[in-house]
Amino acid sequence: MLNHLDRKILKYIMEEKHPVSNKELALSCNVAINTIRKEIALINEEMEKHGVSIASKTSVGNYLEIADRTLAGPYLEKMWDLCNRYQRMDNQYPSEIHYLTRKCICCSGYVTVEELCQELYCSRGTMFRHLGSVKDILKTFDLTLKNKRGFLTVEGDEWSIRQCLIYQHKIYKTTLEETHYKENEFKTLFFMLDGEPLFDHIRRQMVECLTEQHDFSLPLLYLPKMIHYMQLSLSRRRQTANIRFTDAQVKRARDTAEYAFAQRLYDRLAQSRHVKVPEQDVLGLSMLLLAHESRNDHIRDIPEYREFYEETMDLTERLTAVFGCPEGLFDDAFFEDWVCFLYLLQNRLEFRIYSDWEAYGYVKRKGIRSADSCICFARFYEERHGIHLSKDNAISAFYIFSRLLKADGYCYYAQKILVISQYGVACAKLLALNIRNGYGKEIRAVVPAEAYEYVEDEPTEFDVILTDIGKNRKMYLDLLSYHLPILQVEFLPFQFRCPELDTYLSEVQKNCEWTILKKQYFYRTNLISKEGVFQYLADLFEQYGVGRQEFLTHMRENDSYVEMERENGVVLLPVLSGGLQQQQIAVLLNKNAIVWNHNRSQIFVCYNRLASYQTNQMLDGVLRRFVHITAETADRLVNGSEEPLGVLYPDSGL
Repeated sequence: MLNHLDRKILKYIMEEKHPVSNKELALSCNVAINTIRKEIALINEEMEKHGVSIASKTSVGNYLEIADRTLAGPYLEKMWDLCNRYQRMDNQYPSEIHYLTRKCICCSGYVTVEELCQELYCSRGTMFRHLGSVKDILKTFDLTLKNKRGFLTVEGDEWSIRQCLIYQHKIYKTTLEETHYKENEFKTLFFMLDGEPLFDHIRRQMVECLTEQHDFSLPLLYLPKMIHYMQLSLSRRRQTANIRFTDAQVKRARDTAEYAFAQRLYDRLAQSRHVKVPEQDVLGLSMLLLAHESRNDHIRDIPEYREFYEETMDLTERLTAVFGCPEGLFDDAFFEDWVCFLYLLQNRLEFRIYSDWEAYGYVKRKGIRSADSCICFARFYEERHGIHLSKDNAISAFYIFSRLLKADGYCYYAQKILVISQYGVACAKLLALNIRNGYGKEIRAVVPAEAYEYVEDEPTEFDVILTDIGKNRKMYLDLLSYHLPILQVEFLPFQFRCPELDTYLSEVQKNCEWTILKKQYFYRTNLISKEGVFQYLADLFEQYGVGRQEFLTHMRENDSYVEMERENGVVLLPVLSGGLQQQQIAVLLNKNAIVWNHNRSQIFVCYNRLASYQTNQMLDGVLRRFVHITAETADRLVNGSEEPLGVLYPDSGL
């Protein structure tokens, strides 16, 4: 049985291509080295049954050792998939909490605290603490847990209960722990009905119906959710009368192609299963489709289209004011995607649809400017509609913003390169093409030329000359008159990157980032809470002209929109309120780790955005340094005596 820490250790070792030391694992997992040794021994007890184990050798580290490839191959593949998927779930509770949630829903009104204590072998005090976590999970779905005459009862409408059951089914399938709990009531809802498997039957019919229509598209990730809802339509058909939709919800769902699709699908199911499907189930499925589709081919026909388009125009103006977006960045594809996104968001809010974190992959703790754009949008939406978006709704725009930023042309340190070869312009053209393919957005322009082509007129439009002409040649001396950096390299026809250019670009990148990040911006602190971090930063930014109370409100709201913490102990704290005329950044290196929301964090980076696109690109480069530092580097930053800039830029010589 693997617990959360075991999964974290195993995933870290599987990700690395070299042996991992106990210290590195301890820093990454925020535990003691002895705990790592003990957990590895427990992991090996489980893994040795499958022909693989974690070998630990002094002065080498920990690595996977395979004894039987036939057994180990499928097992490691399964573990890798489950580790990654489990990480993408918002799964902060242990397995017994989720089990109790399922038990309370499926046996609502028929189970007592004493029975649960006997089943889990725990005291009443422990059980009541567990039930407190169960209440938190149920609250997410607008459900409540009450103790009525000694029996535990879940109260709420059937629509919310079904969404909670669908989410719990995903948790049940993605957990890596081999629980010994008997969950016959829960399993029956999804896996079996009258002794026949139902999932494959419904999936086949749904795929057939999807391929027959051209009104909308559904992401593959949401297909099981629709199937599970249809399973619950049959297994919980006695509770269907408890699903209550408002007249406005019914009208909004009925006048759509998704409703007609749900009706056709349920008609096929009714014919094959000889059951009558109530109207409420058809409405429920159509609402789920409306809240999860990725494309709607009739978006221009909806009544709110003009309103959504105007709202998109206003949002682009806000983003341009905050981030300095260049003209032409917001293309037709963005407007089309964003109008569709606003329609989906309105459907989610109107129909009370819960969306779990797996839909956003790794993005809830990734992204820099994309995440800041999500915060900016959430603020804009609250100002316009008076609705405070939840974290999952705020971050759901991530992919649209990320595509927009990736469509931008070049890196902030991209260079214009003049390529000259002693073998002639034909060779220079080949080398220029290879460099373009090898460096992509790191190169703004690469131009091949003959040796004497630019002698008369100095090529001021270039940043650097790349040449294979030896330093002992007279032509090399002629190149020196250009007053440009000259990189002398030995080209090969199949060469796409060269170390000389790598070093040069790294130096240019560092110089750009050092215009923003300076050694006086690092502060060593000894704070003990999240609020203490906010108060300390409020004092700093008050000196730059930001109102203290305005800053504190801004920080707390940001934390409610997007998870700004990273698993490596770094928390990014953007200031998007405006009012600052210069780029400011503050890096707090805290002596002790603070539990932020989920992780223990010691490095806090607070920064503002200016209406300058290039400055924001350089700021992203600085922040990326913190996002991608290893646990060992983070420990050196916080606890070491080295210059922080020297730790972040190891080749700088500091």
